[in-house]
Amino acid sequence: MFSLALSLIALSPVVQANDAGDEFSFIEEGEKNRALNEADRAPDASLFLEEEDEDQAWSSAPTPSTSSIDSNEAIDGALGQLSFERSDPEEDTGEFGPDMTGLAPLGDHFPITIDRSPLGIIVAELPVLVARNQGDIGGDLWIVADIYSDGVKVSESRHFVSQNSVSEVDPSYVWIKTSIPTQAPAGQVEMRVFAAPPGKKEVQIFARKTSYRL
Repeated sequence: MFSLALSLIALSPVVQANDAGDEFSFIEEGEKNRALNEADRAPDASLFLEEEDEDQAWSSAPTPSTSSIDSNEAIDGALGQLSFERSDPEEDTGEFGPDMTGLAPLGDHFPITIDRSPLGIIVAELPVLVARNQGDIGGDLWIVADIYSDGVKVSESRHFVSQNSVSEVDPSYVWIKTSIPTQAPAGQVEMRVFAAPPGKKEVQIFARKTSYRL
């Protein structure tokens, strides 16, 4: 009887140990199961957010646009070809033709030109400076020219000029132009130019002569 009791005492720690092992075995199983579940579970969303922020940082960085570069070069090229005008119309007149700043309106400034027209006739032409700008004319005006060939009057030219006839930025002219009857291989043309306001007697302002040879 006593020996049986000793046997039971001797075996009891083993049983208790086994019981203790069985008692905490569920913790180990739980750890294993948790590890398996974490392995199967999708990655943390923060990882995707970090990658997305990094991609957005790259995508938001400015990239050179070839179209904008091309357009800028085209604009620079166009600007290089432009000629800028000055603000004073009288100073600009020299860029469009003879400098008009020192020429008085209705003056004797230009020669008569004689040319053969494609129509087969001889044409005489004389430009008359009416105004350098609108400040040179104060009202309506008639400009009249009598044309002579070898001392004989052959035609008359009349031009009506008003404020509306004059450019704001460019000099304004009238052209006295007519055909010349030819009686010989050489001759002389004269133009006598008059001016007056409407209803007033015309006053001669100048006369021009030129000789020609066919």
